[in-house]
Amino acid sequence: MIQIGDLASQAGVSTRTIRYYEELGMIVPQERSNGGFRRYGEDQLRRLEIIQSLKALGFELERIRELFCLRDSVETGADLAHAMIGLLEGQQQEIDDRVSHYRQMRERATRGIELLKDCLCCEEKVFERNCSSCDVYQKQEDVPDLIQCAIYDG
Repeated sequence: MIQIGDLASQAGVSTRTIRYYEELGMIVPQERSNGGFRRYGEDQLRRLEIIQSLKALGFELERIRELFCLRDSVETGADLAHAMIGLLEGQQQEIDDRVSHYRQMRERATRGIELLKDCLCCEEKVFERNCSSCDVYQKQEDVPDLIQCAIYDG
């Protein structure tokens, strides 16, 4: 049995994190000493490692908590598998949404780079220019916000 500080050190988390996980019901001390100190065993260390691994895969704490609670809410292995599939499909959808969002961000950055490449020959002084009337700017249908911020004359 180890105390919370040793568990935190072995798991690579803070004691505050362990206490927070306890509040969420994801970690439970195996026992308490006569002095009231939390004591943990290998099962709790393994659970912390699983939590950290799932977080690294992009799982939010609430979804991880749901995964841990599944065993208590089903009767058969098939029920457990069905419930886990549902949670994992939800995780896949969230990942797909994030990938789509990052692709859109990348496309906007690419458009901004291409627009700015056309400005590399500009010799106008920064505070004397009027980019919004420039031919390079005018030919763009959708000027990325970052570029608009840099050239905003108002």
